[in-house]
Amino acid sequence: MSFEITTTVECFLLPDDGAAAQALFLQHLKDPYEMWIIAYSFTLTPMIDEIIANNTASGPIHIYLDYSQSTGSAEAPQVQKLIDGGVEVTIGTSPVGTQYICHTKGIVCDDTPAPWCWEGSVNFSLSGWHQVNTALFFHSQPYRDAFVNQFNHLRYFAWTQERAKQLMKTPPKGALTPPSDAPGAASPAPAPAGGKKQTPVEKKRAPAKKTAVKKIAQKKKPS
Repeated sequence: MSFEITTTVECFLLPDDGAAAQALFLQHLKDPYEMWIIAYSFTLTPMIDEIIANNTASGPIHIYLDYSQSTGSAEAPQVQKLIDGGVEVTIGTSPVGTQYICHTKGIVCDDTPAPWCWEGSVNFSLSGWHQVNTALFFHSQPYRDAFVNQFNHLRYFAWTQERAKQLMKTPPKGALTPPSDAPGAASPAPAPAGGKKQTPVEKKRAPAKKTAVKKIAQKKKPS
């Protein structure tokens, strides 16, 4: 479903703005916060090195890449380098059909005081910044939330429907859990005002009432 955001956007028109866009891109990959990336081409060496160095338990980096990146002679070694470096990488296509590619070039990061977002047509490659492309940088909580939700849907699809394409030996945490808005997913119980979930309390049945039975003494007949 489409949505609207209100924010200030820093716009780059490449190749004229290629050097400035790439510098800003690499600069923000150093941010020590959790990050989600959806991409097609993913071969820029400084980016690969920065992601491996910046991927931590407190600020993990989650990546969803098009299937082509795991099969190309130039791309596959870079993807394997990320996985060997401990980075979460999911390989996939489109939930509409595996004949369709993943063509997004986007990132969101839980920066403070507001998440930053990157979107555009430029591939995360060496040549992308010299081509005719666009890149947008902005801050938006609604966009971040929608992007992460789509990421979770894509990752769940890839690990449940395209398991053979995965290069990681085991699924990343949460990959096999259906997103809360996925068809058939159970809706969580609403939390009370205090913020804590209430544990359902089983009602005990009241003990059955005993009905007193009066015995009527029979009078003996006179002999």
